Amino acid sequence: MPQILELIRDDHDLIRTLFDELESNPETRDVRCITLRRELSGHMYAEEATLYARLQDVVPEEIRRSFDEHNEIRTAIARFEMIPPRDSAWMPALGELREDVEAHFATEEEGRVFALAEQNLTEDDLFALSETFQQEKEIAAQVAVV
Repeated sequence: MPQILELIRDDHDLIRTLFDELESNPETRDVRCITLRRELSGHMYAEEATLYARLQDVVPEEIRRSFDEHNEIRTAIARFEMIPPRDSAWMPALGELREDVEAHFATEEEGRVFALAEQNLTEDDLFALSETFQQEKEIAAQVAVV
């Protein structure tokens, strides 16, 4: 199994692909919205339960910022889900949600958190976290924790 940072990066790529599909294919919006919510919610929950939990005592301020960003994304998802897919406000709201998510991925996680994880955790730690990450993600996705 790949180490946790690779799994997180793969999730980011999947979520970006879902955004692409939502933007380009109106016929599948209903299904893709459900998939995006499940994947994004499961991903955030699993990160918090594994990588963030493991780093929280080591770099508390940075991890607090990551938790705060997750909460902002949860709020953005809730606002977005209030808009019917056929409403003229839907596409702009999708774009705003995507911007928030992409900024978090690029700056906070793939930038700061990955660097902190590589500095403060061993390769064995990163590999050990990957199995728990997968389990937590599957559990959370089943109930779409937001």
